[in-house]
Amino acid sequence: MNFCRLSTRCEILPIVLISVLAVITFLNSLSNTFVYDDVFTITDNYFIREWENFPALFTDEYFNTSGEVTYRPVVTLSYFIDYSLWNLNPLGFHLTNILLHTTCAALVYLMLSFVIRNSIISFLSGIFFASHPLLTEVVNGVSYREDLLATAFFLGTVVLCVQSRRHFRAYLFLYPCSIISYLLALCSKETAITLPMILFLFDRVFHDTDGIKKTAMKYYLGFILVSGFYLFLRFVWFHNPVEKQLQYPDNSFLVNVLTMPKIIVTYVKLLFFPVGFSAEYSILSTKTPFDTTFICSIGFLIVLGIITWRMYRHSKLVYFFVLWFFITLLPTLNIIPIANIMAERYLYLPSVGFCVVLSCIVMEIWRLPAVFLLGKTRETEYGKTGNLNIFTAHLPGNLNNNPRRPLFLFMTCLVAVPVFLYSLSAMSRNGIWRDQFTFWSEAVKVSPDSSRAHNNLGMIYLQEGKPSLAICEFQKAIVVESDPEYHHNLGMAYQKEGRSDEAFNEYQRVLTANPASAITYNNMGNILIDKGQIDEGILKFKEAIRLKPKYYDAHFNLGLAYFKKGLFDASLNEFILAIFYEPDHAEAYSCLGTVYANMGLFDEAIGAIEKAIQLRPDYSPAYKNLGILYLNHKKNAHKAVSLLREFIRLDPKNKDAEMIMNTIKEIQASK
Repeated sequence: MNFCRLSTRCEILPIVLISVLAVITFLNSLSNTFVYDDVFTITDNYFIREWENFPALFTDEYFNTSGEVTYRPVVTLSYFIDYSLWNLNPLGFHLTNILLHTTCAALVYLMLSFVIRNSIISFLSGIFFASHPLLTEVVNGVSYREDLLATAFFLGTVVLCVQSRRHFRAYLFLYPCSIISYLLALCSKETAITLPMILFLFDRVFHDTDGIKKTAMKYYLGFILVSGFYLFLRFVWFHNPVEKQLQYPDNSFLVNVLTMPKIIVTYVKLLFFPVGFSAEYSILSTKTPFDTTFICSIGFLIVLGIITWRMYRHSKLVYFFVLWFFITLLPTLNIIPIANIMAERYLYLPSVGFCVVLSCIVMEIWRLPAVFLLGKTRETEYGKTGNLNIFTAHLPGNLNNNPRRPLFLFMTCLVAVPVFLYSLSAMSRNGIWRDQFTFWSEAVKVSPDSSRAHNNLGMIYLQEGKPSLAICEFQKAIVVESDPEYHHNLGMAYQKEGRSDEAFNEYQRVLTANPASAITYNNMGNILIDKGQIDEGILKFKEAIRLKPKYYDAHFNLGLAYFKKGLFDASLNEFILAIFYEPDHAEAYSCLGTVYANMGLFDEAIGAIEKAIQLRPDYSPAYKNLGILYLNHKKNAHKAVSLLREFIRLDPKNKDAEMIMNTIKEIQASK
């Protein structure tokens, strides 16, 4: 009975320690805001705010509404759940990411415990994975949750599949669970497609070939069928046409092949020496096999390949997990073009293999003093098999009488020092994700040749009302890469600074490269309206709506343009459409109320403007318009004065403030 309790404690204790380390390492990320792609997937994503949209996860409307580029319904479902619990409070979303990372770290330990039954290597791999600073991008970026979910289901599938082979009853229950878990992994991120290769490799390395042939249909068929079903979903049923726009570096597959070895070597370097991280890596394309970086990278990979092959006889564990690293990295090597040719998040699942290999290296270092302190017999018992349980090993006696104690202390230092440094580095890097400005300022500093970093920093300046600084960043981005997006953003900065002609020229450059840019037509329409060319502006807004029928801004601006021309029915229709597509905008309801008032529908006008105030209690124009309605049409002077005073309080520097103050005085004088 006591032994059973001790065994249970030994299973739970390492999981608790790994989980605590993962939470402590990333706890300071809870205060971070939404950063990077979170704007598209969370803050500006109205799709996740209503459960009524849930059925669209299984239709071709998914890409138009979800904010995702590829089909990842499990990830989008997690956003639905988070939003229903936290609304737009980033703390809740970050908490979910921390819990998912903690789960992955615990699953690393469990998987290894079931696969290799070595408590020390399992524990070391778990704590290295829990604290490695290279994984901070995945944990801090809410929009990179797909890697967390895919890895959790991937590892869970391995655990279930291995356990299902124990006996027939386990197979009947656990094997179907493993198939479902694999499908969930695929629907989280497409990198999980490598799992059948990992399972086959596991059988090939750790079991006999005859056994594989006998059980091939029993264990592999389900995974093969699920893989085929997912590939049909991914490339036929739910294929996003936007992906066709993605290209290889320099639009050449050969250049991609020549560039990838350099990126793989960089990944290996970052794992062993986790410094010099960047949100945006500037990768120079390799265009010839005689390039020095290509030759050196290929040489390194050949040497690594030879060492790995020789490891098959000396350490099948190292052999298997080195191959794990490269197999799970395979989908991110731009074989099918992807948006980012290199990113830290691509290493989340492959890093499991690295952590196991690193644990084996630590164990090998530990064996040297083990030979000296324990003698060859005990070194063989503990060093090679690794069955020493470091959580229950008793170390009685003093240092002279017990040679295990200095060995235990050495092992503790050997592990604690890198884990402590890993954790500190991860905590420090969490701070870079504090907010958008901190994040992109650091990215520009680390990668000054990154066009995207300069562009995104420019967008931050633009949002903060600093168009001159934004123009500088956009121009730097264009020098590196003349992308239509950067020209569009430069146009917006010019427009914000009042340089409308320069803005219009930038927008024309955008349309030359991308004639289907609805937002560009919308912005050009605003410039034309400001110049008094209302009819020309209306045509631009209509073109934007033709390209993007559910475009809120274009409907709203078209409504304003119709109102200026006195076309109240047309204006009313556009504001109603704008509200239908995005019902959370107070200004749309306020403008709708103004149109109703001009049409003589005063009760409808009051209702619309009150809705605007309900959505945004600090929206000052609504108080002014509502106050005037109550004064002129409801003849309620008391209510009108209250509303007009609130307008003055909220916006005392408004150009109409003095006129409203005089109106209030006149009302009070007439009493």
